[in-house]
Amino acid sequence: MPAAVDPPPTGEAASAHSLTLATRGGGVPLGFVRSGNRIYLVARQRAAQWPLEILRTGIARLLLPEGTLSGRARLVTDPRERTEALRRFRAKYGPEGFERWYASPARVVQVELGTSAPREAGDPVHYYDWLEAEFNSIAGEYDRHILGNRINRLLRDRSLAWLRPHFASSRFLLDIGCGSGMETLPLLRSGHEILAVDISEQMLEVVRAKARAEGLQERLHTQRLAARDLGALVAGWGEGSIDGAYSTYGALNCEPDLAPVASALARLLPEGASFVAGVYNRWCLFEMLGYGLSGRPGRARARWTNPVLVGTSRFCVDVYAYSVPSFRRIFDEAFVAIRTEGVAVVLPPSDLAIYAEKLSHHFGRLANLDRAIGGRWPGNLFGDHFLLTLERRGDGGSGAKSPPSLG
Repeated sequence: MPAAVDPPPTGEAASAHSLTLATRGGGVPLGFVRSGNRIYLVARQRAAQWPLEILRTGIARLLLPEGTLSGRARLVTDPRERTEALRRFRAKYGPEGFERWYASPARVVQVELGTSAPREAGDPVHYYDWLEAEFNSIAGEYDRHILGNRINRLLRDRSLAWLRPHFASSRFLLDIGCGSGMETLPLLRSGHEILAVDISEQMLEVVRAKARAEGLQERLHTQRLAARDLGALVAGWGEGSIDGAYSTYGALNCEPDLAPVASALARLLPEGASFVAGVYNRWCLFEMLGYGLSGRPGRARARWTNPVLVGTSRFCVDVYAYSVPSFRRIFDEAFVAIRTEGVAVVLPPSDLAIYAEKLSHHFGRLANLDRAIGGRWPGNLFGDHFLLTLERRGDGGSGAKSPPSLG
């Protein structure tokens, strides 16, 4: 594991006021504050690797003056707790040290010492806790993250151009993993009624606030729900109650097993209804060629093994990449694939948008070329993402097959 991106204070402050975090790559010295049995740590940069390791497992081992102690690690998302922790950092390290190291943290992590052993890495319950916390923590800045990136804007433009004609005659839509409402709000403005679900309550509050500001709240329904738990909607809304469903660029890739999603949608959607999926693709042409030709085969193959770890994807958590064929097989008992389009095939992924900016004068022509190639085989199989329309079969199927191996 790389060394810490967030070094502790130097000099006397380092010896008097730091601890060592045990990681797989060795000890990482960090500044800290303590409140009872709770230790608070700050990651100054989102690229720092140490918080990802302990949040992935939920476990932190800390070398303190009294010895090596361990405890449960979690991301701090409550604004009051975060503010209080940062106040303690300022009091401990002084205004100058605080401004230098802690004033604009990417993550604040709490370690509760002496708690029962957290769940092992890969445990699905712990994964969803981490997922919810990460998206709660970025909800307020998510729009800036999307709108400030040329490729992210392209992804949303392409998904909306795909969704509008597919759902032109559909009144009631299900938005799975709505985020900050990048598709929700435009579709509300078009007259649709939408049930928006997301694992993050903070994201849902952002969407509700936007809808209230535009007077659209009467046609918006929200529910905090992970994609895997969509089956809970059947009891509340009824079988065949949703006219169409969509999920773009995130929620489906935060599911290691999509079979429950396929099964729930088979019950919620009537015969002939559409489900539009925007999915992080296992086979990304730009990455395979770009990283391969630059002598970085590990990055070229980064999506080939699940989960795809933070740092090799644009997500803030580990995710699961799907190819077009593997995704289709998961849904093929109750759905038939209608149309596929690769998104960002010749253009770079959003985390490499700097290359698109260098060609900004030609971006419009490149975007048109990308859409032309992504709309045809085999280009539609090799985008950074793919958009896929599935139609509910009329054969009475009510479930979905278990997904194939993602290895």
